[in-house]
Amino acid sequence: ESYFPNVTLVDQDGNKLRFYDDLLKDKVVLINFIFATCHDSCPLETAKLRQVEEHLGGHVGRDLFMYSITITPEHDTPEVLKEYAAKFNVGPGWKFLTGNADDITLLRKKLGLYSDDAAERETGHGMSLMIGNEKTGTWIKRSSFDNPKVLARVISDRLLNVKTPPALAAPYAETAREVAIHPG
Repeated sequence: ESYFPNVTLVDQDGNKLRFYDDLLKDKVVLINFIFATCHDSCPLETAKLRQVEEHLGGHVGRDLFMYSITITPEHDTPEVLKEYAAKFNVGPGWKFLTGNADDITLLRKKLGLYSDDAAERETGHGMSLMIGNEKTGTWIKRSSFDNPKVLARVISDRLLNVKTPPALAAPYAETAREVAIHPG
């Protein structure tokens, strides 16, 4: 409670939420940072996380909450974020958030997902995310480009403490021999 700042953020529906009190306290969360005008990695990152959301089924919005926070709040208004989220058909357990630029930088630093502005101008922002269980204090940094099934399994096994969803745990002998490429 004393580590995470309780800054105010605004979701894609215009609701004001406190970072710690409303979004983090006693929850299992997945947090990443994006910007809606990105034409490179952010849409791919969001599409992969959408697949994670699918693999976790009814857990998202009930046992796990997903948060994508903009790194360009001067552009990414709630309306812009709502339009961005709609492109990916995300469920109600996934919020897209904006707020004060200094507050967002502070959150990125506290979550270990910050790189300095010079590095970001050269290479773009980092493609990592944090998944964590605030109640137990378990936090895991992962790549947002992990295989969606693997990421869903890590969340399920290590943070939600639920049995791996059957779709993610098929025996080797029953798995497909061909790789199916998802168009999303």
